[in-house]
Order: sequence, then C-alpha cells, then structure tokens
Amino acid sequence: MYGPMRMRAAIAMVSAAAAAVFGTVPAAARSADTPPETYSYLVLTRPDGAAGAALAEAAVRRAGGTVVQAYGRIGVVVAHGGPGFAAAVRGRPGVARVGATRTVPVRAAERTGAPAADPAEAAQWNLAMVHAYEAQRITEGVPDVVVAVADTGVDDRHPDLAPNFDAALSADCSTGRPIQADAAWRAPRSDHGTHVAGTIAAARNGTGVVGVAPGVRIAALRIGDADAMFHGEASVCGFVWLAEHADRGLRIANHSYYNDPWWLLCPDDEDQAVIHEAVRRAAAYAADRGVLSIAAAGNADYDLAHKTVDPYSPDDAAERPVRPRPVTDACRMLPAELPGVVTVAAVGADGRRAGYSNTGLGVVDLAGPGGGGAGGEGVLSTAREGGWAHKAGTSMAAPAVSGVAALIASAHPAWGPAAITARLYATATRLPCAAPCTASGDIDSFHGHGLVDAFHAVRPGK
Repeated sequence: MYGPMRMRAAIAMVSAAAAAVFGTVPAAARSADTPPETYSYLVLTRPDGAAGAALAEAAVRRAGGTVVQAYGRIGVVVAHGGPGFAAAVRGRPGVARVGATRTVPVRAAERTGAPAADPAEAAQWNLAMVHAYEAQRITEGVPDVVVAVADTGVDDRHPDLAPNFDAALSADCSTGRPIQADAAWRAPRSDHGTHVAGTIAAARNGTGVVGVAPGVRIAALRIGDADAMFHGEASVCGFVWLAEHADRGLRIANHSYYNDPWWLLCPDDEDQAVIHEAVRRAAAYAADRGVLSIAAAGNADYDLAHKTVDPYSPDDAAERPVRPRPVTDACRMLPAELPGVVTVAAVGADGRRAGYSNTGLGVVDLAGPGGGGAGGEGVLSTAREGGWAHKAGTSMAAPAVSGVAALIASAHPAWGPAAITARLYATATRLPCAAPCTASGDIDSFHGHGLVDAFHAVRPGK
C-alpha cells in the first residue's frame, strides 16, 4: 500500500466510505459548532513543551474534542468535549492527565470551532493539526498569491476548486512542452492532483472541504502523463513554466511525485546524470525567479540519508523485471532532493511518524499530516467527478506545507523563497524523536525542523 511515491505521484489510500460524492451531509458534519453538551477540560501533556502539546492535541481530536488553545511552553492544552471526553482521552499518547474545569456545560457563546465552516470541515483533522483554522482568523490568503500543483493534473471544474482556479497560469507539461489548449491540464485518469489542490486551497464556499489557504489561487501544472509517469522532460517544462510566470503571482509550487523511470538518479550513469542536471537547472531557474518549491519525501519507508539499494528502477516497462541495484548517497530522488526544495515527510492523525514515510537526517525538512499508517484515517480532500475522498501519503503532507507557505507569502508579499522557508522552519513544532529517529541540533531524521504550524507562521510579531 505504501510503496514508492507513485499514483504515480505518491501511493494514496482511498476510503471507500468517503470516496463517493457527498450527498446529504450528516448533521454532525453540517455544523462547526460543538455538541449540545460541551464541557471544558485542561489536558496536561507528556512530555512538557511543544512536542507533548502536539501529541496531546492529536489525542484530543481523535477523542472527538476540540482544541481551544495549546500552551506548549507549559505543557497545557485547553479543550472542549462531551461528558465522556476525559475517559476517552486518558492514556493516549502525549496525555499525562485530564481534568474538567467546571461541573456544568460551557455556554454556547464560549464554544469554539472552525470559522464559517463548510460541510465536511469536521472531518478535516489535518487542518486542525497544523492550526490552519487559527491561522485563517488572521489571513485566509490573498488572490495575488498562486500555488502551482505540479502533479497528475487538476480538475478545475470541481465545485471546491473552480472559485480559486487560474486557467491562464495552468498548463500540461507532460510531453516536455507546455500545452494550454482544451484544458490539457486536467488529469485523464488520476485524481491525485485534484486531491492535493484541495488541501492547499479548496474554497470556503459552503461546499465540501476547505483548504489551508482558501483565499489564494490554484494553477495546475500537469507533469504526469496518461500512465501517471513523471519523466524528466516534464519536470523541466514545469519548472521553466514556474520561472517564466513567477511575475504573475506563481510563488509556491507543490511537487508530490518523483521522476520516473529512475527512483534514484545516479551520477555514474550518463542518462541519469543528464536527467538530474537538466531538472536541477530548471529548478534553480524557478528558485532564482522567486518560486518556492515544496516536495513530498516519498512513501517507501526509506532512509534517504543512507542509500544502499534502489529496488524500484527502472519502472517504465512492465515486461522488464526490476532488479534491485546497489546505490550510494550520491544518487538522488527528484525533485525532493534538489537544492532549495523543502522536503516533507508525513505523520498520521495520532501525530506520530507515518510508517510508510521516507526519512533522512538533512534530507527531510518538515513534517505534515499525511494520514494512514498507525494514525488510521487518511486526509479528506477533493476527488474525481466533483467528489471527495480520503487519501494517505507524503503526497498529502506536502500540500499542507504548501498551503502554509501560501499564507506566509500572502502576509509578506515582499518575501522570497529563502525568507518563507526560514519562517516555516522557525515556527514548526518539534516532535519527539525516538529511535530509530536520529537528531542533530534542531533537526531530526523523521520530521526535519518539525510539524508545520500555520498559526505561528502567520502570527504577527512572531
């Protein structure tokens, strides 16, 4: 299920129950308000500090509660929940103790929830995990900022995506040259890119889900071909397109794929070396023009900082068996290991590293909510035929970071890639690093600088 990052763009888990188009939304999902009998609780975290608070917040949400405020520095989380909340949350990871602060329910005016909820927001645990709702009270993003979804294509007709979609900045690069005619950016088969786009910027329009940055625009860069293969020429085309349209607002790009047919590109092979250099030049061109690229780390449970074997290449001929080949750390997975690219690993809904997620000290830069694994459910977002679905993978984690980057770019229009990246790193929440996780200074092999935090990233004066 969690093999190399394909789809081809990253292995994704689809929940059959959620894959269907929403019809009548259940009453529980129709409102952002908390249940009629809601009580206030204080949760003491284990360990103290931001890491414990992050785990405790995940525990609160999984127990059906609402995080009112997290005070990571003192290891305290304020939460709302029903009368059985305390029993449900005790013993969960990150929770030391739980206590009710009153003996009667909180008044309706005190209850907290997401602002102006769309029907399915109650199921979007991933937005709550990165404090997107708190950030959206400061800014939902501005339409001057455009996020490119470099992926299998995006269905711009989806009701959650159409309000924010920019066709003029979208193109199909899958052949190595940009094509805009006949909405060529739409995916012929896979809805992977459509799902990614929804996490970034699904509109707050009273329909379905909401993105991390619902006020920014989305552009589609179709990199995957009809077989969902992502070749080097397509990446070159995509990065050049980004560079040459950066002055029209394309400031952030999400890359939830790896380049086929070589999972790892090695310098001792002429073909692979040329692919690497061509894509590197194109990516550097985009970065120099002011585009920040964010990429998924991949789903092979592989340590990218200690490469020994490539078991997946080449992957473009079904009749040709793939024989694992020895490799070294000189080999690179693109675009995740390109200079200047922010590489994102995944955590599950429980706040712990997703077992499928690639790792790597000095390779992984940030973590985002990818779902699946021991954490259970996937990420709910936009899907085929105007519907919604749960998927899991680092492909789902990267767009959460791209959405936060878009909020930062909205709040700081003069900032370039380096400043936005520095803000992402400085405001991330450090997570526990238990063996086999390794750390060096402020980064570790599972989470890099930590779990992305939208609220602290856009909070004024911080």
